[in-house]
Amino acid sequence: MPETGLWRRALAIALPLMLAESVNSILWIMDTYFVSRLGDAALAAVGVGGYLSWLTFSGGSLYYTGALVLVAQAVGAGDRKAASMSAGEALSANLLLSLPVVAGMWVFSPVLVGIIAGGGTSTIVKRLAIDYFRARLLGLPFTYSGLVLGAVYRGVGRTRPVLYSTILFSTVNGVLDPLMIYGLAGFPAMGVAGAGYASSIASVVYAVSLYIMAASTVGFSVRPRIPGIYAVKATRIGLPALVERLAFVGGNLAYIGAVARCGEDALAAHTIGVRIESLAFLPLFSIAESSAALAGQEMGAGRTLEAKRAGWEVAKLNGVAGLATMAVIIASSGLLPWIFTRSPRVASLAQLYLIIAAVTEPALAVVMALGMAIRGAGNTLVPTIVNLVGLYLLRVVPAGILPRLMPPGKCVLGAWLAMGIDVTGRGTVISIVYKRWFERIVKKVV
Repeated sequence: MPETGLWRRALAIALPLMLAESVNSILWIMDTYFVSRLGDAALAAVGVGGYLSWLTFSGGSLYYTGALVLVAQAVGAGDRKAASMSAGEALSANLLLSLPVVAGMWVFSPVLVGIIAGGGTSTIVKRLAIDYFRARLLGLPFTYSGLVLGAVYRGVGRTRPVLYSTILFSTVNGVLDPLMIYGLAGFPAMGVAGAGYASSIASVVYAVSLYIMAASTVGFSVRPRIPGIYAVKATRIGLPALVERLAFVGGNLAYIGAVARCGEDALAAHTIGVRIESLAFLPLFSIAESSAALAGQEMGAGRTLEAKRAGWEVAKLNGVAGLATMAVIIASSGLLPWIFTRSPRVASLAQLYLIIAAVTEPALAVVMALGMAIRGAGNTLVPTIVNLVGLYLLRVVPAGILPRLMPPGKCVLGAWLAMGIDVTGRGTVISIVYKRWFERIVKKVV
């Protein structure tokens, strides 16, 4: 039976995040819609550039994870000074980290786009993907700063400011998208790159608004501080998560390469499917994040069994939400792809992707919730190992084999079936690890 008290606490944290991520997902769909008016080549380019952006943004997970765990446990322990120092040092460290990342990714973006897109993608798609990605790079310092500030709000358990800032971000991005893509109201027509510039400008608004609201929301000072002992702690905690993100994106680059080898129609359908699925996936992630805050606060107070129970309850809640999500995606899978394409083949493939993804949503919801609970309770290594083994062994390897076994015209079905194998396998493993060994693997870190 569900513990309604824990469910209410989890939802109090998660609901603003769910709304924020829903707004963000709608924005991504709007982004995709505006770009789709430029043709399937532009749509495929945003898919490639989006994966490369995901790789770049993953670098910010180092201090995002460290700040989330340290702040949550400091709040549970009643130590405001530790919470303030953790937030400030992580904020400065992540901002400094962003600068060499921008420089390096700008220089190597043509090589990386070529790797992702593979030989089956046209030169035009690759060029447009580079333009889009470089435009998004300009906002990276603010994206990294926003990640840490968002982690602070999550660790405290007061997440409404994240919703407000996301609404600002989405409004700015949504207004600028058509202006900068099509050249309206005196703006130059920048095509796909315009979508990237709009996102970068909106990232500035997001980070600044979060910073301003922190003074009256979190209960302690949040300001940049010279990195010291708390930055070192955040690095140690966040390093496994960073390795996971980078390796995860690397695995997904190999995975998207398997999709791209099935042709531009498959890549365009995959891009559409991922954007639609994100509308459902990100709210599930928001619920999962509440398990990190709840488990972290309980662990900071020295209550290990309560931390374990909190994670289980959030996993149950997320599993129920995953079932509802599955039903909604399947019911709408035949209609939504037509918003983004006029091609019957692309629409049909996108529908197939959505059905396969929908079936895995409940398992994915459990994976996220239990993994975040373990992280919040002080162990970021175990979820990293489980996720990476699942990704490479159960997704990347099958995605290299199964497409070749599919009937003509259904090559990409093999890659999407590999996705389902991965999620199901990880859900099984993380549940066993959590049930049997939670008390042995977690620790207090403040």
